[in-house]
Amino acid sequence: MRSSFRDLVGPVRVIAGMMALLSAAACERRASLSTADSASSVGAPLNADSVVTSASSSGWDTGAGLFVVLPTVDGGLVAGSLLRPDATELTVGDTAGIGAVAADGRVDLFSRSGQVGTARFTVEGAPPVEAGCTAWPVARLAVDAGSTVAPWTAAFAVGRVTAIPFDSIEGLASRDSARLASDLTRLASGLADDTSRTFRGLPFVVLRAWRTRGLDTAFIVATLARRVNQEDDPKEERLVMVVDAIGERVNTWTVAWHERAAGHEEELVVAEPLLAFRNVGASDVRLLFGRDDGVALGAAVLARGTTGWRVLWESAVAGCN
Repeated sequence: MRSSFRDLVGPVRVIAGMMALLSAAACERRASLSTADSASSVGAPLNADSVVTSASSSGWDTGAGLFVVLPTVDGGLVAGSLLRPDATELTVGDTAGIGAVAADGRVDLFSRSGQVGTARFTVEGAPPVEAGCTAWPVARLAVDAGSTVAPWTAAFAVGRVTAIPFDSIEGLASRDSARLASDLTRLASGLADDTSRTFRGLPFVVLRAWRTRGLDTAFIVATLARRVNQEDDPKEERLVMVVDAIGERVNTWTVAWHERAAGHEEELVVAEPLLAFRNVGASDVRLLFGRDDGVALGAAVLARGTTGWRVLWESAVAGCN
């Protein structure tokens, strides 16, 4: 189950199967799923196709700093997991050298809509886990007295990245949101890799969708679902799409990347878009995705160039063997 983004990359314009970032334990928990149904450094602006400027061995662009912090299922707003880009699945819990990585001990906090604050953080060792399991170190957040920590989806070292705001389509006028949802379902239904006999022909429903602001060439990230409502064996397929929305007419839009997952609704875990961003001083656009099912935690970054989206980096996975 722990396959690589890069093993799954097909043509640049349509990349199916993002981020099988699940631990073996999560794989066992999902054993009932049908395999037939699943599917810069800071400085001058960059050439759009040159998306790695100071790449580490993992593909991570060090212009974004030496770590990223993700909120976790049980961490609330004041704690998260500190992911080191070059960590392997054997070293995710290591804290050696973490002081240098943490730099001045401050992070910028972001939600999908933009920066929501700055916090100090300290790093603690990985929480206790069962034998055969691993966990990322904990980043404990603190703000000035009288301040509160706003809901956030990702944190980077201070001054490293700027957010590209996402608007939820729920904030649009009802007619506009309905039209956009209809456009997205048509795009989803037209994908060439729809080979599932279980779900083929069933309508998609948009669960969540966000559209960028402030870009000449906008894009949309959406999660859709279609369901088989059998009382004794209900199944669901989730589809996550990145759509390059060039112009206002849907016939000019392109599904630039997508992933599918299918099975029982309560067991489905798909990539969750956390942040659209740029490194400070750079022009290329990135998308940070995370997956946290309470058992396994990992992340990946997609980068947009003139020829489409590609996987720039994927993290190791903390979880259980």
